[in-house]
Amino acid sequence: MNILFSVACSRLRWDVEIDELGLGRSLARIRLYMVHSVEALARRRERTEARQEQVLNAAAICFLAEGFNGASMSRIAAEAKMSVGHIYQYFENKEAIIIALCERRFSEFEQLLVDVERKHHENAASLAEAWISQFTWWLEPTRAPLTLEIMSEAGRNPKVAHVVAKIDRKFRDIMRGSLLPLAGPISNGEVEARLEAIVMLAHGMTSRMTADPAADPRNLLSALSLTVHKLLGREPRPAASDDEGPIRNSD
Repeated sequence: MNILFSVACSRLRWDVEIDELGLGRSLARIRLYMVHSVEALARRRERTEARQEQVLNAAAICFLAEGFNGASMSRIAAEAKMSVGHIYQYFENKEAIIIALCERRFSEFEQLLVDVERKHHENAASLAEAWISQFTWWLEPTRAPLTLEIMSEAGRNPKVAHVVAKIDRKFRDIMRGSLLPLAGPISNGEVEARLEAIVMLAHGMTSRMTADPAADPRNLLSALSLTVHKLLGREPRPAASDDEGPIRNSD
């Protein structure tokens, strides 16, 4: 009886060891599967983002040449070297492309302003100059006309108008937190009035550059700098001399 019991116990321990070994292998396989799944999802996300960028870059070229209304999905697909059906896997329609393009453009400019704040937050004079200098980004000859096209589309399309309004609020919030405090203690009404003036100047520069692509961006930035410093109650730095040559914009 004892021998049989011992044999039974030995068998039970062996079965348990086998089961534990099997369970361990199963868990290892599950962990490996999860790792592979996460990696696969990451690769898929990267491919999706790359394709979206490909579409947006192509759309920007088409919109710049033909406007939002003139550029068809087939034209965008040809520029992106994709089929129209393939594009619809990433964007519901042309309106979704326009909205994504609006959001991408502002996020790029927003990052420039965030970087300026991080680098110059301890020096008021350099912060103002560095902040103003970022508007060179808007004055790039192929960027300004597309920005103006976005503003025009906002007047026709409520969804685009909603996105533009959201971007406008965020831009004003950034200025309230970084630029306007340089003006010292002023009333809330005065803050809003000065914000409006700066926004109007930014829009005006975009229109000016679109109307005259040959305009020297340095002159536009000089006018912006003079006005913004006046709004902040500060003295602008002396303008660059004419023999330094025109500003060269780059992406």
